[in-house]
Amino acid sequence: MSEAAALIPTQGTDYTAALSAPSLPNLRRIGGEMFSWTDRDPRRGPEVPRGAVLRHLLGEHAGAGRSVLIAGPIADDLVIALVDAGATVTWLVRSLVDAEEAARAHPQVTVLAGAAVKVDPAERFDLVVAFDGVERLNSAEGDQLSAAELLDRLAEAVRPDGVLLLTHDNHLGVHHTVRLAPGGHQAQDADWYPLDENDPQRPASREQLVDRLTVAGLVVDVTYAAFPEPATPTVLVGPGLLGNLSAPLRPRLGTALNQAFAAAFRGRPVLSDPRRLVARALRAAAEETVAPAWLVIARASGSSAAAHDLLVGDSRGTFAYEVSATDTGEIRTTVLQPLTGPIEREGLRRIAEPAAPGTDAGYVLEERLLHLAATADLRHLRVELTQYETWLRAQAVDGRLAGPIALAGLADLLVTPDGPVLLPTRWEPIEPIDYETALTRALWEFAVQLITSGRSHPWPITSSAVDLTATLLGMTGRGMTDDQVRAAVELHITLEAAEHELTLEARDQRRLQLLAITPGTASVDIEGFRELTEALWRQRYEASHLLAMMEWTEQIIQSRDNTLSKLDREIQFYRKGFAGRVMVVGKEAYRAARRDGRKALRRLKNSS
Repeated sequence: MSEAAALIPTQGTDYTAALSAPSLPNLRRIGGEMFSWTDRDPRRGPEVPRGAVLRHLLGEHAGAGRSVLIAGPIADDLVIALVDAGATVTWLVRSLVDAEEAARAHPQVTVLAGAAVKVDPAERFDLVVAFDGVERLNSAEGDQLSAAELLDRLAEAVRPDGVLLLTHDNHLGVHHTVRLAPGGHQAQDADWYPLDENDPQRPASREQLVDRLTVAGLVVDVTYAAFPEPATPTVLVGPGLLGNLSAPLRPRLGTALNQAFAAAFRGRPVLSDPRRLVARALRAAAEETVAPAWLVIARASGSSAAAHDLLVGDSRGTFAYEVSATDTGEIRTTVLQPLTGPIEREGLRRIAEPAAPGTDAGYVLEERLLHLAATADLRHLRVELTQYETWLRAQAVDGRLAGPIALAGLADLLVTPDGPVLLPTRWEPIEPIDYETALTRALWEFAVQLITSGRSHPWPITSSAVDLTATLLGMTGRGMTDDQVRAAVELHITLEAAEHELTLEARDQRRLQLLAITPGTASVDIEGFRELTEALWRQRYEASHLLAMMEWTEQIIQSRDNTLSKLDREIQFYRKGFAGRVMVVGKEAYRAARRDGRKALRRLKNSS
C-alpha cells in the first residue's frame, strides 16, 4: 500500500487538535514519527498485545528502580502494571497521535515518538519489552530497517545485566494457515509496508531466532510457544513440554489449547478449524512448528530465568495460573495472578483456584470417545459412557451437582487408573443444578461436535444432534425427553453468556441455532470454510438420498399400478368373452356345491 493510503485519517480522530495541542513534558519527538496515523485502531491494524500471561512475565522481570523500554504498541493496563511496580518506563511509539495520547494518559512514562532507527544507541535499559514484535517499529517517515536489524537494535538496548522480552511472529503459524482474509496486504492500512516472506535474514523458526539473538550478544534463557495469537497469548508452552510426548502435562496442554482457540476464533471466518490442526500437531509433537509466535526471554549476562511448564491465562488480563509437573510426576496448579475480585455472571461463578489431577497417567475422555466413534467400536464406547455416567451420578447429592463438575464437558475429564478426574475449568454454578441436565448437556455437546465437525461415527449420517444424544444416553441405560434437551441447551447458553458476555438478542439467536443442529449444520462456534464445505456435502448427500428414495418409491408405486392395471384388463377380458363367462359360472357353481355339501355333512353328523 502506498504512503498516501497509509495517511488516510481514522474516522473519529481529531488529528488537527492533536497536532496543535500544547507540548507535553514527558513526550520526546526523536524523529521519524508518523503524523496522520494510529496503531491503536483495530480497524487499521493488528490488536495491541495484552493478556494475563504477559502481565505476569512483566511482573517477574520488572520492579522498583528498574528501567524499562517498551518498544511498539502495547495495552495500557500493562504499562500501568509496570508503573505501579515502581519501574522507570520509556515507551517508543511511531505514531505522534498515539504518543501524545500515551503521554497524557501516563504522565509518569517517558514517551518517545518516532522510529526505532532514531533511538539513541547509547541508552540502555534493565528490561526491553517488545511484545508486539518488530513489524511496527519502522516508520513511513524515514529509513526502513529489516527485521534482523531491528532485533539487533533491541539487543543493543539491553544493559549488561538486563533482560529482553520479545514476541516473534511465526509465518508458519496456525493462525496464518487458517486465516481467511480476502485482499491480503491491501485489507488494512497497517500493511503499507508488506512483510517480505522471502527475506533470508528474518528468523523463520525458533532456532533461527535464538541464533540471531545469540549473535547479537544475548543469551536466550527460555523460549515459549505462544497460542492462540501473537498479540493475545493465553497459553504459553515451556521448553520442558514442547515436543515431549511422554510429558505428564500433554493431556492438559491439549485441553488448554482447544479452549484457547475456541475463544479466540469464535465467530471468525477461517479456512479450517484451527483446533483440528493443532490437535494433529500435538500428536506429532510439532506444536512448536505451528505455534503462532515464540516468546523469548533473553539476557545479556547474569543468572538465568526460571522456565514455566504451562502458563494459562485470559486475554483480558484478569487471571493466570501455571500447571507444572515435579520430578516424581506430581501435577501442581499454582495461581500466579489471582482475580482482583469475585466474578459472577448468569448464575455462575468464575473459579479462582483451578485444580489439576496429581497423576501422570490417563487420557482425555473426549479424545477416547472420538477415536471409538471413528472406529465404530460400540462395545468399548458403551463401556466408557457407562463408566462416565456412573461416576457422574456418584458425584450428585440428592440428584443435583455442585461445583465445577456440574459444567464440565467430556473434554474436561481425564480418565486415570483411579477413575475420572477434572482438568482445570473456568466456571462453576452458584446453585447446584440437576444431574440429568448436566449429563444430557455433556453428551449433547459431544453429539454436536460429531455432527458439525464432520467426524466419522457409527450412526446414520442423517442423525441430528438430538437423535445422537438420545442414542448416547441409551447406551448408558437412560432415556431423554424434550424438556431435558431444552434444559441442557439452556445451561450451555448460560455458560457461553457468562464467558463471552452475550446480549439477550445474541442469546436468543444462539438458542435457535443450537436447537436446530442437523447433519447439514456447519460449525456453531468457529466458521471454518472447510467445515462449511463438509456441511454442504452432507446436505447434498442427504438431499440426494431423499431424492433417490422418492424415485425408488415412485418406481415401486408405478410398478404396482401397472400390475394391477394388467390384472384388471385380464379380468374384464374374461368377463366379457364366452370362455370367461363359462369360467365365472363354473366358479360360482363350485362355491355353491361346496357350501351345500358342508351343510349336508353337518346334518348327517347331527342325526347320527
